[in-house]
Amino acid sequence: MTAPRHLVVVSPPGSGTVLLHQITTALGHTSRGTMGGHAHHARRAAPGEVYPLLETAYGRPAALAFLTAHHREQDTGPLQAAYTAAVDTLWRVWWQRLGQAVTAHTDLDPAVESRLARLPNAEVLRLLPGRDAWYVTDLRLDRADAGLLRHWAATGEPLIILHRRHPDDRIAAHIRHLCRPDGQVGTMPENLIHRDVLTSLPTDRARWDYARADPAFLGATGPSLWLSHHPGVLTVTHEELAGPLYGGTPHARAAALARLTTALGHPADRAGTLPDPVPGLPDLHIGLSPAYVG
Repeated sequence: MTAPRHLVVVSPPGSGTVLLHQITTALGHTSRGTMGGHAHHARRAAPGEVYPLLETAYGRPAALAFLTAHHREQDTGPLQAAYTAAVDTLWRVWWQRLGQAVTAHTDLDPAVESRLARLPNAEVLRLLPGRDAWYVTDLRLDRADAGLLRHWAATGEPLIILHRRHPDDRIAAHIRHLCRPDGQVGTMPENLIHRDVLTSLPTDRARWDYARADPAFLGATGPSLWLSHHPGVLTVTHEELAGPLYGGTPHARAAALARLTTALGHPADRAGTLPDPVPGLPDLHIGLSPAYVG
C-alpha cells in the first residue's frame, strides 16, 4: 500500500486530539491546522520541493532568479523568504479548500494567492511540502471546496481520518479547557468567544446547559454525520486510543493502532512500536462527564 503524504484529520474540540496527534506524528506526519504551526517552523525542504512551488507561485523567470542569486551570492535569505511566503500562501489556499475560515487581512501577496487558488486539487496536493496531517474540527459538505470533494470521491486522496469521542465526555472536556484558570485557550475565535461566555456563568451546571443548547459551541453537535458513515473515511475513537491509562482496554487500543498503521502505509508490526498515551491529562479519562456535571 502506498503511504499517503497528506492526511485530513477531523477531530472536534474535546475529543482528546492529543492522543491521535501523538500517533500521526510518530508515523511521520507533521501536524498542521488546529494542531500545527506556521511555515517558518517547518522542517527543511526536501529535494524537489522548492523549485516547483517557486515556479508555480512566482513564474519561471522569478523562480530562476531566486535560485541563481542563491547559488551566486550564497545568500539563503531571499530564497528562503520567497519559499516560506509561497508555503504560507499555499497553506492558506488549502485551508480554505477544506472549508476552514481564514482572516480577511493578510500580508501575503494577493497575486500569488490568486495564482495558487486556481490550481487543480491534484496539483495543490503535489505542491504541498512534506508529509502533513491537517487537523480540522469538522469537514462540512456545504463549506469544503466542491472540486476537492469530487477529487476525494474519485481518488480517495487525501486520506480522511475521523476521530470521535462520546459526546458528553467531549463537551465536558472542552468546557474544562475553555474555563482553565490561566485563560490560555489558543487563538481560534470560537474558543475566545465561548471562553468569555462560559467563565461568566456561575456554575458548572450552567456552563453545561449552555454548551448543550448553543449549536455554535464547537463540539456540541459533533462532526458532520456523513463522516461516520462513508466507507472511505477511517474512523478511530478516543475510547480506543485511551488505553488502560485513561479507562480503555489494551485490546481496543492495539486494534485501533493496527488500523491506523496499515492505513498510513506502514508494516503491521509498526503498531507495536508506537508510544504509549501521554500521561497526566485528566480530561482524557473515559467517563469524564458524570463527574463534571454531578
